[in-house]
Amino acid sequence: MREFGVEILIDVRRWPKSRKHPHFSRENLEKILPSRGISYIWEEALGGYRRFGRDIEDHGIGKCFESEGFRAYANYILKNREAGEALERILRLAGEKLVAIMCAEKLPWNCHRKIISDWLVSKGYSVIHILDRDHVIEHRLTSCAEVINGTLNYK
Repeated sequence: MREFGVEILIDVRRWPKSRKHPHFSRENLEKILPSRGISYIWEEALGGYRRFGRDIEDHGIGKCFESEGFRAYANYILKNREAGEALERILRLAGEKLVAIMCAEKLPWNCHRKIISDWLVSKGYSVIHILDRDHVIEHRLTSCAEVINGTLNYK
């Protein structure tokens, strides 16, 4: 991450642990990253695996997503107060330092980070996905996303 200039790592995993890759556990990242000049923040309110009825009501947002999980997360991001506050915190941090957002899924198009990325793009930010040291891609809005006057919505 240092080679990309990352100053803050924001963890958006619902459960920031990994049995398969324990070096990516929250406890380890909180210990290791500051010694490398990178701040670590777990943003629990942005964790994935949101469900209708448990975490958010279905407001009809994101019907374009085949996955009910992505539909629920799109509704959650756009309608939940805590999620909105967490996104605003990311905007404030990104206005001051270079921020990276991490989850357990490597590919952003298979992860709820794509919805977070859509939201950031809707606010005028550039989002670059670091797939590995030699492969980065710029985020493009999800095909069913639309931004009207700086507000993200899904068809």
